[in-house]
Amino acid sequence: MFKIKWTDEAKENYFETLQFWIIHNKSTTYSEKIISEVEFKESLLANHPYIGNIVEDTEEEVRRILILNNYSLFYRINVSEIEIISFWANKMNPDDLKL
Repeated sequence: MFKIKWTDEAKENYFETLQFWIIHNKSTTYSEKIISEVEFKESLLANHPYIGNIVEDTEEEVRRILILNNYSLFYRINVSEIEIISFWANKMNPDDLKL
């Protein structure tokens, strides 16, 4: 089983997204749904790290897994660790994504 580790940038993007939806919806319901799905995908990745699609044109192999169709987790597989490198809103300009 792989350990899950988030980069500081990925954590920041994740928490900003959760905060945005809490303010926008004046409710925690959608943010809780995102949290639940992220936790589910983390446990899935810990046991099956190769399920994500490989992202083309990256120096080190980066993979992507969808969260509620609106977000993506980008990650790398290390020896015994999954490194989450980005939590990304899929509607954002893909040219701004730095992997």
